[in-house]
Amino acid sequence: MASIYIKSFMCPHCHTKCSFFGKGSNRAFVLNCNGCSKPVYFEVPDSWNIKEDYPQTVIVELESITDYYPRLIPNVNEAIPKEVADDLIEAIKCENISASKATVTQCRRAMQTTCLLKGTPNADLIDQIDELEAKRIINPTLKDMAHTIRMIGNWGAHPQNDPLRDVTLEDASEILKFTSELLDEVFVRPARIRELKTKKGIT
Repeated sequence: MASIYIKSFMCPHCHTKCSFFGKGSNRAFVLNCNGCSKPVYFEVPDSWNIKEDYPQTVIVELESITDYYPRLIPNVNEAIPKEVADDLIEAIKCENISASKATVTQCRRAMQTTCLLKGTPNADLIDQIDELEAKRIINPTLKDMAHTIRMIGNWGAHPQNDPLRDVTLEDASEILKFTSELLDEVFVRPARIRELKTKKGIT
């Protein structure tokens, strides 16, 4: 059978982006995660039809994966409210199947829901983000990060005339990281501080 390699895929077992390697043929095969060694079943388009005697390692890009099993069930910190967590989970799932525009759109939704939950009722997301900084919920660096998520999220949600604004998988992965960092600052770290202060009797 042919050797098959995937450079980076979010393992549904260990929840880590790892490479996968194994052997297979045709358009369906089982590869092992190089992080936890557990197997994942993958499918690629019919047009691939990998031959058993193929002499070189077949490199499978994320965009070429049409299906996989078991499904990824993302872990999200319980301090993040469900309304926000649902959008973040959807973004993680989209990124793992190379749905770039859907990823950044869900990140934008997660951020706007965060703004609403933190008491920024302005209809315009630009003003909502600025108000988060004015309330000192986020700092200037996070405000810049939030506006970047907003702008690229808009590109994912709305057709653009400028082809240079196409959202790549690399863009989507970076925006997902930004979103996770933003939610960590807004929800997770304050929850950790409250928990420690309660534990130590600090008021």
